[in-house]
Amino acid sequence: MKLFKYTFICQSTFVGLAFFMFSCKKQTENPKSISEKKIEISPPLDSALKEKALNDYIQTADIIKPNVKNGVPFNTLDYDKIIAYDFAGDEETYPSAVDKKGKFVPVILKQQFLTQKQADQILSALAKNSSYGESSAACFQPHLGLVFFKGIKKINQISICLSCNASITETSIPARTHKVFNKGTDNEYSFSGFTPSGKKAITNLCKEIHFYYGNKKG
Repeated sequence: MKLFKYTFICQSTFVGLAFFMFSCKKQTENPKSISEKKIEISPPLDSALKEKALNDYIQTADIIKPNVKNGVPFNTLDYDKIIAYDFAGDEETYPSAVDKKGKFVPVILKQQFLTQKQADQILSALAKNSSYGESSAACFQPHLGLVFFKGIKKINQISICLSCNASITETSIPARTHKVFNKGTDNEYSFSGFTPSGKKAITNLCKEIHFYYGNKKG
């Protein structure tokens, strides 16, 4: 009987110890995995461009002219330069390169002004119906911002996320909502996601200026 009690106590102690060790291991592993995930999605602060550098750069950008051939709404916008920004955006905090107060967001990693040719190519693509009509996902973590300036004043900006196949724009682009379903009903909606040709125009530009979407595979 004593031997049975001793064996039972030893076994119980062993099981309890094993459970305790497993629990401790689990608790120490979870914070590590959470920490790693946070590091992956958070932009490195030392790589972000400072506000002064961003503002100074505007004045060095090439002067370009609106082209009537680029389509609505770009044929009527009054701007003289476009600067592309490679930034680690997200829907909640940094959906655009310039915030509502007119300040640059603190997650801009690169900037590059567009030449007349580059501006004409990307704007004519963004104004075409053929660039839109696919579905898009719910997430929005843009890596490309196109900001239009007149002098140093922001006129318009477009934010693009190819991961979820979506975009937002301050000035409406009619082509984005050309593909409408259930038109005239309470259930009306449109597919404003980029088509393969729309994505290609964006990735081609990003390859030229060495931005994130130009290096991303798949």
